[in-house]
Amino acid sequence: MRRAAQLVTAVVIGSATMALAQNTQQSVFDRLDTNRDGWLSAEELAATPRAAGDDLFKDLDRDSDGFVSRAEFDAFAARRGQLLAQPARELRAALPILREPEVSEGTPAEIARYRDAAAYSAANGGLVLLVMKKGRAVFEQHIEGSTPEKAYQIASGTKSFWGPLAAVAIQDGLFSLDELVADTLTEWKTDPRKSRMTVRDMLTFSSGLESPRRLWAERDKNLYTLALGLAAVEEPGKRFTYSEVHLYAFGEFLNRKLAARAAKIGPGTPETAHEYLERTLLKPVGIAGGRWHKDATGQPAMGDGAVLTARQWAAWGELIRNRGKHGDTQLIPADGLAKCFESSTANAAYGMTWWLNKPSNADLASIADRAGERRRRSSDQVSERGIVSGRLPDLVMAAGAGQQRLYVLPSEELVIVRFANADMPAAVMRGEYNRLNLNFKDEEFFTRLLAPARTEGTPK
Repeated sequence: MRRAAQLVTAVVIGSATMALAQNTQQSVFDRLDTNRDGWLSAEELAATPRAAGDDLFKDLDRDSDGFVSRAEFDAFAARRGQLLAQPARELRAALPILREPEVSEGTPAEIARYRDAAAYSAANGGLVLLVMKKGRAVFEQHIEGSTPEKAYQIASGTKSFWGPLAAVAIQDGLFSLDELVADTLTEWKTDPRKSRMTVRDMLTFSSGLESPRRLWAERDKNLYTLALGLAAVEEPGKRFTYSEVHLYAFGEFLNRKLAARAAKIGPGTPETAHEYLERTLLKPVGIAGGRWHKDATGQPAMGDGAVLTARQWAAWGELIRNRGKHGDTQLIPADGLAKCFESSTANAAYGMTWWLNKPSNADLASIADRAGERRRRSSDQVSERGIVSGRLPDLVMAAGAGQQRLYVLPSEELVIVRFANADMPAAVMRGEYNRLNLNFKDEEFFTRLLAPARTEGTPK
């Protein structure tokens, strides 16, 4: 153990530090892995003359199996892609140290895979990893500074609420998917494109509305009114643009539907779209009343406003995994929820407010945000290839800026939450994406999380 700690200290603090700082952790790992088996053993780590405490090696060998995996090495070596060249006594305080798991259940092999996936996530800006299996938390791990009680902005993960809510509203008789939006947003009736837009077009992000890139950064305005005034630059249903503008239009549409229903019932203040969401879905699963970012009028941000703990976001994922059923209550009609996971005509990789594990089949659909600069985001890559290329066909995902993730994988009875990039909200609002670690890859994560036989082919 002592010899292993000596080499690790030499690599991180000695001459290899500069190489690692230039994103060459892999080459250093490969140089040390003399037998090329993908693991660093105590014998392979015995060459350095430097000295260090055994506890440093224990921090690096997270699963205590006497070997160091590449993910364990990366998690020790990197924080947001930058190494900290400091004396050994300061390393433990400065580097991203994974707390001991709050929960760790399963077979030794399963726990080892969960740890490996958590280490990979941490090495790429991860803060929290929560794995739910059959509705039970089997693994939960945090970077120091994070706790199970800490809530994070899920950013565009918020979008995933509205497709399922639409299924509830349809069952309630408020509207249909193929209803013309202009019958309710009557100011659109004279517009040649907006007048043909359907509810389905809004929820599949193919409304045709202009999609300002930084709409989410303009919360000093009434974003609902702003969205209604945007031009329709494409024919409805033809072109996918990943933007919350569609949801602000949907929010105003739903507000008016709820107001019209309330007027028939009698005096009283009608529900808003957000209040309807909380009453019908969020409160029953225990996640209502939390923080929610708002626009200048005090209305919740439709596409990126929710702030949740990992357990709260997982509760939403469990409702989806159970086909809309919570306990003995069917909160979302199963057939309506299923429509959220059907490919839209504009982009096979997207349904109704959820990412699907399918590659896009439409020109330019891989450019998820075509407004403003053409910086490729992780959503662009998902749109192009699917979440995990060629595998796990029933996997669906809610994803947010800074690589926040909610995965739902029914065939494996899994719901997984990942939070990442502590600087995400401020950095994104300022457009400082260089401050974020965006190297996390969904495919690599699932390769580590699941046994090889479970990452290929069709669901069992």
